Amino acid sequence: MIKKIWHHKPFIFLLLIILEGCSLTGYQMYNLGLQSYDEGKYFSAVEYFTRAIWDDPTNAQLYYLRGNAHSKLNNYEDALKDYTRAIKLNPEKEFYQNRGLAYLTLDDYVNAANDFSAALNYDPNNSELHFNRGYAEALAGYYDAAITDYTNAINFDSSNAKNFVNRGDLWAKAGQHEKAIFDFTIAISLNPEDELAYYNRGNEFLALKKFENAIHDYSKTIEINPHKTEYYFKRGEAKVMLNNFPEAAEDYSKIIELDPENGNAYYNRGICYANLNMKDVACEDFTRAGELGFFEAYEVIKEYCKKEVKQNKKKKRK
Repeated sequence: MIKKIWHHKPFIFLLLIILEGCSLTGYQMYNLGLQSYDEGKYFSAVEYFTRAIWDDPTNAQLYYLRGNAHSKLNNYEDALKDYTRAIKLNPEKEFYQNRGLAYLTLDDYVNAANDFSAALNYDPNNSELHFNRGYAEALAGYYDAAITDYTNAINFDSSNAKNFVNRGDLWAKAGQHEKAIFDFTIAISLNPEDELAYYNRGNEFLALKKFENAIHDYSKTIEINPHKTEYYFKRGEAKVMLNNFPEAAEDYSKIIELDPENGNAYYNRGICYANLNMKDVACEDFTRAGELGFFEAYEVIKEYCKKEVKQNKKKKRK
């Protein structure tokens, strides 16, 4: 009986030719990476840029792009490695800038500031870079340097409200209330919906005992964002300073509506009721404040409500 013999080698050779013909080039991987990145498919972008790097391992742009994809995935340590590799291969402004942003996200403010400085060597009139360096310097505690950078950012772009807001915040920290108010006022003129500018300016007016002005600004922040309890706290405080206890009580009631477990709000409302000679409801609020852990209320209950109170005490473990 004659057996038919199959020869496999030509078939394998043909298969290899077909596979080689179907393989993607590094350039194609690069384009697929860009497409994936633009579509928000950052995992795929990382994979495509990695395969492109295999084909061209000395291409700084590929490491930079993969670093950007890692940043989008919050993989900042991997992003730092890629940006650093890109900088070693061919330093560019964007490489330093994005590595600085990665350092900033990782709370490494000194290295972030250093990278923004390196980027500024390429583009010294860049307002955003001055802002970013100022932001890093402020977080690192270098307030004078940060004010200088925010001022430079303003000189190169006086239309951006955040430059004025951030410089104003540093003036406020330095106790320069009038300068802070000036910056916040300009920020508001540039962006009338900037709740932080109104809130910060309100705080400065409060510090200067300009309570009506403070109430106006806090009211504006509440109009923009009615869900933030700290705005009502501040407006209530300003109203108390004007002895406007009924309206202050309304602000604390709003806080309780937003956050029913807020003992501080119950305590403050109790103070308002006490000043309005509404003893029963005041004592109810003081009691509720104590129950919620605002223990200062118990002393007021003893003195004002003339009641003996029992504080909850945790038992010690044996």
